[in-house]
Amino acid sequence: MRGLKTTAPRGAAKQSRGARNEHKQRLSRDCSPIDNLLSRLEKVKETGPGRWIACCPAHDDRTPSLTIRETDDGTVLLKCWAGCGAADVVQAVGLELQDLFPPRLDHRTPLRRGERWVPKDVLACIVGEAVVALIAVEACRRGEVLSEDDTARLATAAGRLRAAAREIGCHV
Repeated sequence: MRGLKTTAPRGAAKQSRGARNEHKQRLSRDCSPIDNLLSRLEKVKETGPGRWIACCPAHDDRTPSLTIRETDDGTVLLKCWAGCGAADVVQAVGLELQDLFPPRLDHRTPLRRGERWVPKDVLACIVGEAVVALIAVEACRRGEVLSEDDTARLATAAGRLRAAAREIGCHV
């Protein structure tokens, strides 16, 4: 579960500072931005889906004053109600502002001069929407009735396919 802290059993040897730093660097590479941040904070408590409070590491905080939120795309938002800036908060736990964002997709082809979108990316999206339509057609062919959610998703797919066609000048 996110936000839970683990402690070593009583009598266990403490890690050296170097070992802790190495562990934190490994966490930084292997974890999502929210897990990476929450693992470094004190008194973390989940307040709702994708929302937490914790003690702010940028000032002497005895009562949690830092609110943390994870957005749908994995970006982490911070607000210290005592006035600390996000840069101060992440620096205090050995991170940088860039660590609050999910990794960029390196596979994207850069846009050529005058392009608004990459044709390969658009084709991948069209294929995804066509698969949604195919799944619905196959279900209907088997005599199944589509649920309201499935019908709404099929309508979304159709709208996206029409928008893609309009974008290139084909009005269907």
